[in-house]
Formats: sequence, C-alpha cells, structure tokens
Amino acid sequence: MAIGDGIRRNVATISQAERYRFINAILALDKVKFYGDGVSFWDKQEDIHKDAHAGGADVHGGPAFIPWHRELCNRFEALLREVDPALSLHYWDWTTDPRPTLLKPEFMGSSNGDAGFPLQDFESTEGGAHTKIWRNITAAGAPAVSSDNTIVTTGDAAPQANQFPQMRLALEGAHDTAHGYIGGSIGNPHFSFHDPFVFLLHSNVDRLWARWQTAAGQEWRLDPNQVYGNDGGAASITNNLEPWDGST
Repeated sequence: MAIGDGIRRNVATISQAERYRFINAILALDKVKFYGDGVSFWDKQEDIHKDAHAGGADVHGGPAFIPWHRELCNRFEALLREVDPALSLHYWDWTTDPRPTLLKPEFMGSSNGDAGFPLQDFESTEGGAHTKIWRNITAAGAPAVSSDNTIVTTGDAAPQANQFPQMRLALEGAHDTAHGYIGGSIGNPHFSFHDPFVFLLHSNVDRLWARWQTAAGQEWRLDPNQVYGNDGGAASITNNLEPWDGST
C-alpha cells in the first residue's frame, strides 16, 4: 500500500508510521489550524455536527443521514490533507474489536475512561463527570452488528424505489450499534464528534454505502436522480446541503 494514493483503507492495516502522521494531523487541526472566527478546524467540525444533530433536516434518522455524513467526512479528509497531503481518512471495520490495534496510547487513546494520550486535551461537553473525551467499551469482542454483506444487500429483493430506504435503515442501525459499543463521548449522539475516533466510524458508513452503490449490475445507484428511490423527494435530499450552502 502506498501512502498518498488517495485510497481509504482499514485503519488497522496501515503502518504505524502512517498512524502517527494521521494522529499528528488531527492534533494540528485542533491546536494549529484556525478559522477567521478563532475556532480551530477540529472544533468547527464538532460544531457543524452538533448543530445539524439539533436542527438539521433529518440528517439523523432520515434520508439525508448517509449523504450528509459523507459530505462531512469528505470535507474533514480535505482538512487532514491541508496538514499532510499524503493522508486519507481511513475507516474502522466495526465487525472487529478496535482494542488490540486502535484504542491504545500508540494511536487513538484508551478504550475505557478518559481517552488520555495522545488525545488528552480533547474536551467533551456532554457531562457525566468527564471534561475530556472518554470511552466505555464493556462488551467482549467486536460490536454485535450484521456483516458487511448483510447490510449492503438489505433491500436487494425489493422494488428499486425501496432499495435505498431499506439499506439505509440497516446501515444506520449498525452505525447506532457501533456508537453505543464505544460508549462514553461517542455514545452520546449529540456530542459524539468531540472524539476523533468517530470519523473512523463514519468513514466505514461511507465505505459501505459506496460498496452498495457500486454493486455489480446496479449502475443506477450512481445516478443522483435514481439512487434515493422513494427517499428522493425528501426536502433534505432536494434542498441545498446545510451548512455548506452558506445558510445559517
């Protein structure tokens, strides 16, 4: 595998050197890179997600969930590349236990209690006696989610107009389970994007949607006028994408 080729990979399989570069870029987005209003590049992404969770047009539990979070991930990847152009936003395969390779001080911090080094300064505002991001994995093994194949083939036997809505429910349900599995800051939907690990979780959502879109013989899934089926008439699909459309 070649760093800088633009491909998102299973983050458990990239080199330790690339992991260091990845976490260092995230730290730079929080500590070094700032917008004109004084908010760091990192904190701005959490603000965007929090505001959308509170007031967005069904970007959670609705048709826009998958495409809205794809845009958030794509824009975050672009920010990472402002720090290190060779980086990609890799993904956590949520059918695997993240503790042996990912949630440890050498990469993304602890799996229980405060995340600690190297994310010891990433704040959290959801209460629960934690002022910094924290995790609370109590399960043995990986999250109890369906296989990738089960998720991406959900709805395949349904009429075309129903295929995206059925797959979306399966994918969002697995995503919800993954959030709850990590627990702590990520377990609180409104404040989950305080924790950088959440982007690895959502990159996996995007990967599975891409796998669904590119399934053999399903070219219509790449057509924006067909892909959403019965969900395609929702205001959150047909309207401009907030907040990147310049609205408030």
